[in-house]
Amino acid sequence: MNVYIIVEGKCTETIVIPQWLKILAPKTLRINNPWDVNENNYYLFDAGGIPQIYKHIINAVRDVSAINQSGERHYDYIMVLMDVEEETRDIIEQRIQEELIAAQVDLVNAELVLFEQEVCIESWFLGNRTIYKDNPQDEILRSYTSYYNVKTDNPELMGNINIDKFATRAQFHNSYLSHIFNERHIKYKKNSPDAVCEPTYLEKLIDRYNKTGHIKTFGAWYEFIINHFV
Repeated sequence: MNVYIIVEGKCTETIVIPQWLKILAPKTLRINNPWDVNENNYYLFDAGGIPQIYKHIINAVRDVSAINQSGERHYDYIMVLMDVEEETRDIIEQRIQEELIAAQVDLVNAELVLFEQEVCIESWFLGNRTIYKDNPQDEILRSYTSYYNVKTDNPELMGNINIDKFATRAQFHNSYLSHIFNERHIKYKKNSPDAVCEPTYLEKLIDRYNKTGHIKTFGAWYEFIINHFV
């Protein structure tokens, strides 16, 4: 199976997703040019955020359709990973369809699958219960925990502690994660998310999903990978 992957983020997803795929689908190899697809390959492109990702989805549909029509190579899926933030999956799906119709492009012999990140990919990362200290010393982290305890409650459902300080829920989720790592003396930055790339970290997210049903948008992506990739 071959997949053309488009991620919204400029840096985090382009680092984390390939590392996770090495763990979950070690026989599926990354290629650097979409036309080099052969068997059990994936190509990953970072769209550089919203609204640029919609333009790149159109370009991906054109590329995949052309490749599939060539008869020499074939993609099975275009996979899109996007933050939900303040929107909904339905709104995002509708926007994608409207953009494709306006551009007058059709996907040939492949399927476009959308995986929303509720609220953002850092919301997924907050699902690791073992990284969280029960009695943090950081006053800010304690205030975050009083507002919403991500160890016991679903991180995807967490709101925004202060809309004057954080313009979006995603910004607050990222801050919460950073303070959790700081408490463990681990630095987390969006362009250097090494800790979450580790197999043990991924295992904890899978365990959280399997045992609680939390971080369900992560679970949907994870189940697709283990059921379709090799």
